[in-house]
Amino acid sequence: MSQNNEYDDEFDDFGDEGTDVVKQLRKVNRTLEKRAKELEQELKGLQTQTRQRTVKDVLQAKGINPKIATFIPQDIETSEEAINGWLSEYGDVFGVNSNANSEQASNNSIDVSANTRINQVVSTGQVPDVDSDALAKILSAGNAEELNRILGIN
Repeated sequence: MSQNNEYDDEFDDFGDEGTDVVKQLRKVNRTLEKRAKELEQELKGLQTQTRQRTVKDVLQAKGINPKIATFIPQDIETSEEAINGWLSEYGDVFGVNSNANSEQASNNSIDVSANTRINQVVSTGQVPDVDSDALAKILSAGNAEELNRILGIN
């Protein structure tokens, strides 16, 4: 408000002419400044939320506890490369080994593919082809020698 009073003092020399317009302009200016501050605060809040979410997502994708995100400095970029660089430099403090993370990620993908195969078998209710092929070979054996060879008996 002191800033606006300073302007009031400067324009007192002009008399009553146009003071109504100046007051209206100052009022609009104050309103716009207030709105700009509100928008600025909202922007800062959204940037903070976006950064937190991005860092948390990158950590979860690597199989790392997302609580570590609170220790990552604010000046670090939110790109995956920057976060990986910070983790490779400071991850040992939190018990995070970058090599173990890549191995764990590959193990997780193997587990996922195995679980997918299991789920497909369970959902379709079909027996694997290996068993049906073995049964077909046993049934097609013409003599005892062929049967022993199929069963692996000498």
